[in-house]
Amino acid sequence: MRQRRRAERQQSARSASPQIAGRRLNERQRQRLLLVAIAAALVVLVAILSVGWYINEYRVPRKVVAEIDGVQYQLRDVFPYAVLDGVASGSFSPQQGLNNLLGDGIIERKSSDIGAVIEPGAVDADIVSQFEPLREGGEAGPPTSLSEEGRELLERFLDTFGVSEEVYRAWLAGQLRRQSALEHFSALAPETTEQIHVEAIITSAVTSARDAVARLEEGQEFAEVAGEFNEFFLFSDAATAGWVPEGVLQPDVNGVLFREGIEHGEVQGPHIINIGAIVFRITEGPSEEPLADAMRLLWGEKDFQEWLDAQAVGLRYYFTPDDAQWLVDQLEGS
Repeated sequence: MRQRRRAERQQSARSASPQIAGRRLNERQRQRLLLVAIAAALVVLVAILSVGWYINEYRVPRKVVAEIDGVQYQLRDVFPYAVLDGVASGSFSPQQGLNNLLGDGIIERKSSDIGAVIEPGAVDADIVSQFEPLREGGEAGPPTSLSEEGRELLERFLDTFGVSEEVYRAWLAGQLRRQSALEHFSALAPETTEQIHVEAIITSAVTSARDAVARLEEGQEFAEVAGEFNEFFLFSDAATAGWVPEGVLQPDVNGVLFREGIEHGEVQGPHIINIGAIVFRITEGPSEEPLADAMRLLWGEKDFQEWLDAQAVGLRYYFTPDDAQWLVDQLEGS
């Protein structure tokens, strides 16, 4: 009896062995397939991350966005320049940052042609003037080098805006060359030229300009109304009247002041301009008059910009809205 039961158990075990072996084989195959799938997924993930890094961190920053005079400018070159321009102007503009970077390169290469040569040590002196704390106790003479405190202030500034000292020095050199070039062109402006004498009120809102016109129509003095309403000045700080030559003011303002058919002594406007509205009155001219300092500076700026535009004839421009957005994203992420 026992022998029969033992034989039956052995027979049952022999018949079950192939089934167990089959299940184990299937399980091992599934495990291998799962491992292969996981490995493949990891490879794909690494590939995606690698491609993303290559595109966003390598290829895009190294994209050539402009070239001129055999010099190429990459997108990554524009960012610190746009940041520093934004610090100086109060507005971050990728397009303007690139334009200024290109302009400074042109000016540096042709600096001797327009007197835009800066003295050795000029950049150092500028940095000292900006970051060296004022001395106490009435010490004679301005500081000529950065103290430890001044160096800390400089490094804090660079860290805040994510700019290297090398780039900052290059940017400062560009600013100094521009100032030197502007002085060069301003000095070439004529001593006298044909001009009109203008009284002007410029407001940011058209409604304010209309209120100014209403006051003038009631007989109030132009200077009195201008003192109350004027927000921008064409001639110099707080000046509401002066002699103006044609062609030196912004095109929108110049086109309004020098259009044909204007009656002298009559209030004109309000006329819409880029920054708001202008109300004006021409009282004298055109006649040959000495060029005022404010107009001489604008004359120099006009000639300087015309010279700069002429140097950019061979410029190749590849900058796109996507490039501008990348720069904005870098600023927001910094």
